[in-house]
Order: sequence, then structure tokens, then C-alpha cells
Amino acid sequence: MSIPQMATSFPFLLDTILALSALHLASFEADNRLKWLDAAVRYQSQACSGLGKILPEITLQQYEPAFVSSVFIIIFATGFHSISAENTPGDPFSPVIEVRTLLNGASMLFNRFNEVGADGSLGGWLCIPDSVEALWQPNNNTSSHEISEKLFSLHKDLMASIGRLKVKIDSEQRPHQAVYKATWELLNYAIEPWPKIGAQGGPIAWPLFITDQFLSLLQEGNWLAKVLFLHWGLAMRLLCNRWYVRDWGRQLILATLDPLKDSEIPAMWADDISWIKTAAEINE
Repeated sequence: MSIPQMATSFPFLLDTILALSALHLASFEADNRLKWLDAAVRYQSQACSGLGKILPEITLQQYEPAFVSSVFIIIFATGFHSISAENTPGDPFSPVIEVRTLLNGASMLFNRFNEVGADGSLGGWLCIPDSVEALWQPNNNTSSHEISEKLFSLHKDLMASIGRLKVKIDSEQRPHQAVYKATWELLNYAIEPWPKIGAQGGPIAWPLFITDQFLSLLQEGNWLAKVLFLHWGLAMRLLCNRWYVRDWGRQLILATLDPLKDSEIPAMWADDISWIKTAAEINE
């Protein structure tokens, strides 16, 4: 009740709610998908414009609705790439950079309204590290038990693969070794608590904590950075029951690997990549 009531006083928040609602409808109504996507984009544009106008001179009363609006904008950005995507995967890194930037903005607003002592009507449920993912949402072809078993199996295999990856990282000194180790720690910390969300928001918040140096290595085609990124893509598969995530993790993996020939994959990563390709198809 708190957020809709808040939205009656802050139009930019109302626009983010309407944008997210239209996107939600686009995810379920295939025949009307383009109509709802058009509405979603229009409301999202209004929301971003309205939020941008208040940020330079934001008041005490605006911090909390601005934070909520920024969170909805993150959810929208995550969902839009998945729901509006064509069959051909696009650039796997640009959506991550976009979400990372949005996460950073939301984090700054959250910290700021805590510092200034804003009203905090939502504070009681913002810290939810022990909350559990909604695992049981079967479709017409899959039972809830099958979904749960596959997700828990994926998590177990993913943690085992992350363990093997750490051994490889520690086995020799490389340039940027500190970056690899720090990124691995963040990845492990994001995935290990599943199905609990965890203290730092789980896999969906991982882009907030990675460094610019890691992103540069990723964009340069560094293979160890790429393998870490692909493990995060698999971690996003654990969130496939969220309507705004769904197939996004698999899309990221395909967009990274599909353009590559087998001969382009270094021998030391061949087994890892083979397993990642297989695991990405889980829950299809």
C-alpha cells in the first residue's frame, strides 16, 4: 500500500509503476506484446525525465520515492532486454553496464536517505538478506517439484564449478590477479546463499560491486574475466522464476559464446565452456 500511496504525490514514481506494469503485461500477453512495450517505453521515458528534474535539488521528502523509482527503473531495464529481445543475441556486456550504472544510482539514493533520516516508511522490508526466492511457479508443462529439483541441482553444480575456478585462479600468478580474486569472491558471495537473497542482493546485484578494471578486461576479451562473467550468467538462471529475469542469464551466455568457434576457446577453458553451454539450457 505504501508505494501506490506515495506515487499519488510524486508523478515520477507513478510513471515508473505504470512503465513496469506495462512491461509486466508485455511479458504475459504475447499477442499484445508490442502495444504494451510501446506503452512501457513511453512511461519509462516520462519517469526518467521526471526523476532527472528533481535530482539536482532533491528534498528530504523526495529521497524515498526517488529510491523506489530508481529500483523500478532497474527492474524495467533488466526485464526490457529479456522481454523485447529478438531471437538473435546482442551485445552481452552493454545491458550489464547499464544495470550496473542504475544499481549505483539506486545505492547512492538509498544511502543518502538513510543518512539524512528521511521518513523511511519502507525501511522495515528493505533489508531482506534472509528472504527466499519464489521457486514454485510451474507452467503447464513443468511441475513445481521438477522446477525446484532442477534449480537446486543447478545451484549445486554451479557452486562446484566456482570452486574449481578458484583453484585455477590460485594455481598461478597472472597479470590482474587481484582483480580476478576479488571478482571471484563477489561472485561466490552472491551465489552461495541461494535460495536466500543474501546480504548484498544476490546475483542480480552483482554488477554493482564489480570494478571498472574487471569490466575493461571483459570488454577486451580476457578469457578469465569472460569465464567469471559466464558463471554469473548461470547464476541469473537461478532467478528464472522472476518475470523480469526469466531467460536473461541464458541470453547473456549465448550472446557471449555463439559468435565463437570451438578453435577460439583456449584449451584450459574448453571443459568449463562446454559445461556452461550445457547448464545454460537447464529449465528450458
